[in-house]
Amino acid sequence: MFTVKRRFYLALSAIAVFFTAIAFSLFSPPKAAKAIESDYTGKGAGFSSVLYNGSNGLPTSEANSIVQSEEGFIWIGGYSGLIRYDGNEFYRYDSSKGVASVVCLFVDSKQRLWIGTNDSGVAMLKGDDFTFYKRVDEISSSIRSIEEDKNGNIIIATTIGLGYIENDELKVVDDPRIRREYVCELVSDGNGLIYGVTNNGDYFTVEDRKIKDYYAYQTNGFEPVNTIYPDPENEGKVYIGSRDSSVFYGDISDTKDKFREISVAPQTTVNCIRRINGQTWICADNGIGFFDDEGTYVEILDSPMNNSIDKMITDYEGNLWFTSSRQGVMKIVPNRFTDVSALFGMENLVVNGVCKSGDTFYVATDKGLRAYKTDYSPVSNAATSLLSSARIRCAKRDRRGVLWFCSYSDLGLVRYDPETDKARSYTKSDGLASNRVRMITELKNGDMAVATNGGCNIISNDEVSATYDDKSGISNLEILCIEEGDDGKLLLGSDGGGIYVIDGNVVSRKGLSDGLKSEVIMRIKNDSENGIFWIITSNSIAYMKDGAIKTVNNFPYSNNFDMYFDDDGKAWILSSNGIYVVKRQDLINDGDMPYVLYDTKCGLTGITTANSYSFLDGDGTLYIAMSTGVGSVNINAPTETGADVKLAVPFIMADDKYVKTENGGSVRIPSNCKRINIYANALTNSLNNPRLSYMLEGFDEKPVILNKQDMSYASYTNLRGGEYKFTVSLINTFTGQAEKTVSITIIKEKSLVEQVWFWIIVGAIVLAAIITAVVFIFRRKTVKLLKKQEENKKLINEMTKVFANCIDMKDSYTNGHSTRVAKYTAMFAERLGKSKSEVEEIYNIALLHDIGKISIPDNILNKPGRLTDDEFAVMKSHSQRGYEILKDITIAPGIALGAGYHHEKFDGTGYPKGLKGDDIPEVAQIIAVADAFDAMYSTRPYRKQLPLEQVAAEIKRCSGTQFNPKVVEVFLQLVSEGAFDKKYDYDHPENN
Repeated sequence: MFTVKRRFYLALSAIAVFFTAIAFSLFSPPKAAKAIESDYTGKGAGFSSVLYNGSNGLPTSEANSIVQSEEGFIWIGGYSGLIRYDGNEFYRYDSSKGVASVVCLFVDSKQRLWIGTNDSGVAMLKGDDFTFYKRVDEISSSIRSIEEDKNGNIIIATTIGLGYIENDELKVVDDPRIRREYVCELVSDGNGLIYGVTNNGDYFTVEDRKIKDYYAYQTNGFEPVNTIYPDPENEGKVYIGSRDSSVFYGDISDTKDKFREISVAPQTTVNCIRRINGQTWICADNGIGFFDDEGTYVEILDSPMNNSIDKMITDYEGNLWFTSSRQGVMKIVPNRFTDVSALFGMENLVVNGVCKSGDTFYVATDKGLRAYKTDYSPVSNAATSLLSSARIRCAKRDRRGVLWFCSYSDLGLVRYDPETDKARSYTKSDGLASNRVRMITELKNGDMAVATNGGCNIISNDEVSATYDDKSGISNLEILCIEEGDDGKLLLGSDGGGIYVIDGNVVSRKGLSDGLKSEVIMRIKNDSENGIFWIITSNSIAYMKDGAIKTVNNFPYSNNFDMYFDDDGKAWILSSNGIYVVKRQDLINDGDMPYVLYDTKCGLTGITTANSYSFLDGDGTLYIAMSTGVGSVNINAPTETGADVKLAVPFIMADDKYVKTENGGSVRIPSNCKRINIYANALTNSLNNPRLSYMLEGFDEKPVILNKQDMSYASYTNLRGGEYKFTVSLINTFTGQAEKTVSITIIKEKSLVEQVWFWIIVGAIVLAAIITAVVFIFRRKTVKLLKKQEENKKLINEMTKVFANCIDMKDSYTNGHSTRVAKYTAMFAERLGKSKSEVEEIYNIALLHDIGKISIPDNILNKPGRLTDDEFAVMKSHSQRGYEILKDITIAPGIALGAGYHHEKFDGTGYPKGLKGDDIPEVAQIIAVADAFDAMYSTRPYRKQLPLEQVAAEIKRCSGTQFNPKVVEVFLQLVSEGAFDKKYDYDHPENN
């Protein structure tokens, strides 16, 4: 956690909001440097720093350069290669592409990414393709810096001279002053004039691909110059960074004595100077800092990056990024949460309670009481002395300004008056029910109600005046919380006994039978605005209205601790998973419940301590008792929606091929593409976790909604040919409305079987085959009866094979199914004692059992997902339609029976007729078992082939209901004999 004072927060507002920069006077007398630690005291706002290295996602622990491209990607160059960051994940480009050991990066005005390597020259990335520029002999292939001049020329700094790109060729800046120099830095002034520094400390300018001016550092009276930076607000003025602890400001052509010198000690070796939104930043070998509005150098002391800091940028959201060749990459972002205990300088302790009285914070811990002023300085008083080592569960202030501390010690309850600095202890000897005190709350009449492990006490006029324990009807004396109703009744939440309601001298109880899901009551909150009590139990959230308890079933988390309400009607629910923010009315309605979750990824500085007591200040700042200290957040500040997030669909992967896309554009992919991965990005580097939705129109039935941190890529397989629109939207969590949307169009070319003309040809072939068969039959009428029968058999075999092939060609999901079912049917028939001719006839009937599928529309037959009820009704019609197709073929009477009745069930629950038992044609009963066996014993797109043992068990289970037991018995015999591993002669089934 990293924060700075309010004036520094304003000066750094490039991180939070853009504002008109107030530049300090550049010619005011030099001032001494000063250092700060993060101590911004605003309403819960501050900054967080994140250091990325090899331990938390960055695939390296060093970084040489960093830039951001137009679509929002952060690009990092290091000795490990080129790395891209999308706000969620780091992706390193494989060195096989030729890019390794990256020293510098640059994004030009055409949004092309230029890469300078340590030993392989310069490359340019466009889409996913790298263009390398051939080295010329006069300059080195070791690139140090890249810049662009006003004419769009790309200037290249190398370890041996300068080059530039012209007509896609690398050429040399031929000037004797620079020809053999090691050029380590180039930077543009924004008007196209380029400034450079050599390794020996000289500096120069470049204009129109030529050296304009060259300055030897000795001639102008300087020590060797380490970096140079043109002031973007004052043309001709430059900052010069030394190799010690000085920064100089003045006209580039002046000698050192005319420059203003500013000390940046203790920083040494100034590597980079940048002016960002009116603030001048310094990156050095041993830390970072900036000049404040008065021109004084301010060192940042608590930055996690403090070694070899070489470069910095600001991204489109205003976040700051720094690179270190030793430590990786650091990001500084605004954070609505503040690590208050870090500002206190407090060690990591379990905090059970926080309270603020006047200008003093009181922190109740497991190891005593701590107190701090609002300027974060520690405080010692009678209370901290008395409770220096006790375990304190709660700290509360009453309306008189008196502090009450609940301890788990011999001190019991401690009352402390800041006015007199006097502390008093209440124990069992004073009438307290127990010395183990959980919490205390002030009642409307000024009395104090005390929750202990022995029941509840009332303190009036600073004396124990009443006790509620087992004698009062409270059977569970472990009281965790107390709340008072508007009617004066007390509600006591117990540790396993539910809620005890005290009305005068009458005690009643609410428990599981009254609607609670747990009788461990963590917190009760009186919501007078809605006339209800909120109840947080060990496993749920509920509320009680007019004595009736209702559990909120749709809240997304169960292990919750406390609840606070902001001024905008939202509840902030503290849990072991972070802080959930949800509309209070949505909780009451218990329906759709959009929420924002703040966890440690979103800047939350810790996790709430279970059964602890946080403190809500009058300005909406919530001081949270955490397991590692105290954090704060202003709950009345606007809840982030991520409205500034950039949405992009920069590319898709068609199988293994990279396809670059543009927002609003279209891409075409081939028909044989099996998988499409669509990389939709919500490019944000902030701590927000915005809500997103995406949908592929033409495939998805409804949008997929998720948080940005859960977004990776959308994957689709086996898309049919056609046009699809992919849309990704940023969703306002609480309104559900899309705040911004981007989309691309994906056109998948149609495959052969998806073309209309293909099925016209297939239909023509089928029709021609039928006509040919009929003609053939009539021409052979005069042949001898025996020969005619043999030929008819041959014809039937050929016809059925043609029809079976047509069926399998149309139904891509079950290719080969008809032949396999025919094979199994013939095996069963033979085992049932059928003759060879009967087996052959049954085989042909089985081949055509699915012929009715020819009439089923493709979009239903080959649908990859689950069928709707209407679609399934159409699919079921194939049995009746198959029967209608085949019933008039007189040459093979009975050939329609398999098609028409193979979905009838033995118990009468099948279709289309609902026939039962022996009313079902025998051949259809045999086919039914074979059909079910093949469906389970073959691989389908939506699942793999099931094991034979599992299939056999399922068919056996359905014997007598779905299947004829005799056929099942035959099937099980064949399974036990291993018959399904044998080869089968499809052309001559009579030989099997």
